[in-house]
Amino acid sequence: MRASSSLGKKLLRSLITVASVLVCCTAFTQDSLYRPGRNHYPKFAGKQAEPGITYGKVPALPLPRTILYSVAPTALTNDAEKLVQMGFNAFFITGVASEWSTDVWGADGEPWTIGRSDKNWQLVRKANERCKQLHAETFLTLAFSHPFDWFDDLAWQKIENNFRQYALFAKTSGCTGVAIDIEYIGEQYSFEWEGYDYKAYSREDLVKQIRKRARQIAVAVFDAFPEAKFLTFPEQYYHLGTWFHIEWIEEAAKRNAPGGVHFCTEYTYRRPNIRYMFAHAWLNNHILQSLLTPQAREYWMNKCSIAEGLWPFGEDPDDGHGVAPTPAEFRQAFAASLMASSQYNWVYSHDAYETMLGRSDKSYPGQPPVSEYLPVIRERLMATNDDYVRMAQDLRSLKPHDFGDELSLALAPGLIGPHQSLVVEIMPKNVYDASPIAAERNAMWQAGERVFKGEAVDMPAVFPAQTAWLLLGPFANKNKQGFSTPFPPEQRLDLNAEVDCLNGKARWTEYHCPPGSVMVNLAKQFQPSDEVCAYALCYATTERPLEVQLRVGGNDNWKLWVGGKLAREWPDPGRIYLDCETVPVSLPAGTTPILLKVCNNTRDWGFVLRITDEHGKPLPKLKLGLKP
Repeated sequence: MRASSSLGKKLLRSLITVASVLVCCTAFTQDSLYRPGRNHYPKFAGKQAEPGITYGKVPALPLPRTILYSVAPTALTNDAEKLVQMGFNAFFITGVASEWSTDVWGADGEPWTIGRSDKNWQLVRKANERCKQLHAETFLTLAFSHPFDWFDDLAWQKIENNFRQYALFAKTSGCTGVAIDIEYIGEQYSFEWEGYDYKAYSREDLVKQIRKRARQIAVAVFDAFPEAKFLTFPEQYYHLGTWFHIEWIEEAAKRNAPGGVHFCTEYTYRRPNIRYMFAHAWLNNHILQSLLTPQAREYWMNKCSIAEGLWPFGEDPDDGHGVAPTPAEFRQAFAASLMASSQYNWVYSHDAYETMLGRSDKSYPGQPPVSEYLPVIRERLMATNDDYVRMAQDLRSLKPHDFGDELSLALAPGLIGPHQSLVVEIMPKNVYDASPIAAERNAMWQAGERVFKGEAVDMPAVFPAQTAWLLLGPFANKNKQGFSTPFPPEQRLDLNAEVDCLNGKARWTEYHCPPGSVMVNLAKQFQPSDEVCAYALCYATTERPLEVQLRVGGNDNWKLWVGGKLAREWPDPGRIYLDCETVPVSLPAGTTPILLKVCNNTRDWGFVLRITDEHGKPLPKLKLGLKP
């Protein structure tokens, strides 16, 4: 994800909260499966290079082209030879067709100049002629930088024309193809976006409309530029943005477009471990294969590719991608990206372009000099270990294949709140397979895909959870002090008490999750919702003692008391993640209070709690309610 504009930075922050659990944000303790914390990158989750890797040339794996993101047309004309010598032989051209809502012919400030008289066209044409001499490819890049109104047919006549003109500009100026970045409207990829009005249409209607618009874009581009190589990024998984990638591949398959659609990854940016880099290609292929029609799957395997991206150096203004790899770690990451990517891999230069070329001595705190990374790109070496070469050949084929045993990793689906989105993590296989969640993987996949398609899924029926609670708050959590502060509910449970909170006096209030939801969204119940905490209470009644599991996920951190005794605390920032922490407890005969304290730093705030047997099944003899 790139922070290339102020709007991009704003949307990037919102996307990180959704996407951070998708990429190696896993840890585990003796009593928990993992800790999918916000921007939490434990070292065993792909953040250290794999030992025992040897590097060299691999004749069995033809080298892909390495694309540099990004270069302006004039800079490319001037610097192309140096950049090719550095190891780049393809380029994303930016600064012309910056985003979809503008007329590409007007970007030069003179909208009346169209075609060969357009100043930007002349600049791009000159850059492309220079690149052609150097046998380098170029892609004219465009981004989704403003929200779309999916249902405005009149607006879409103009939007379609903008994409058509963009493709014509790319074709006639000599570009190899186009690159469309769908990232910066990330808020629209959630069904819960505030701009959606389900009084006028259903979620299924919304999905149909987004798919229709995605097809219109592909038709406009391919009609104008039939032979284009179509690159798109970043990964969206089971968010609404994925429908763009699906429909673009479907339309290309329908035409048998010769250039193919190439899926550029960003969650590989700073992941140096070769097994995790390979697993990420496996993950993307698995998801696309599950959603494409048979015709499109065949086209995907024959004409398309996954292009893994890297961000080895430069400033990360949002600190959302973890620590930059060392040059030695980057060698493994770059080798893995060359191996998994049959046609292209790519490097994001961000603010380090001038430094790469030796025209700036800018340094980045905590990072080695940029010059130490450049030999890796120039040498273009792969891992020569036989097992990895064989796996890379299988990955490049894009055929369905389970790499779990070969990589000792698993694709682990899960549900995160507050909007019950399906996420998929890459986890150590032995950890995942031994966890209670593994038994629910099929239900997770099926439920997530149904939600993705716009179906109204009754999640409490699939994953029975406690959806009725008594809530009390908000209490102060300034500087994260609320977690250790014993507010009144921790001292004495009194349902009739009126206590001092941030907003004055407060009492316990009854709460019920929205229909179809198992997630408690505390940010919708209390204001303010940043730097605060609140309590949730219910009662469990059983006629005889029971051994149960309390399965908890909360954002950001939480404490759990059962019968007045602290049963578990979660001090690290986490996500509202179904069954994230499993807490085995013994319930005595009678009625037992279950009290949960959930503290928030910023953004999402809430929890999910299930009480099950050891297999994750509900306990018919256990009654849950709001009265002692």
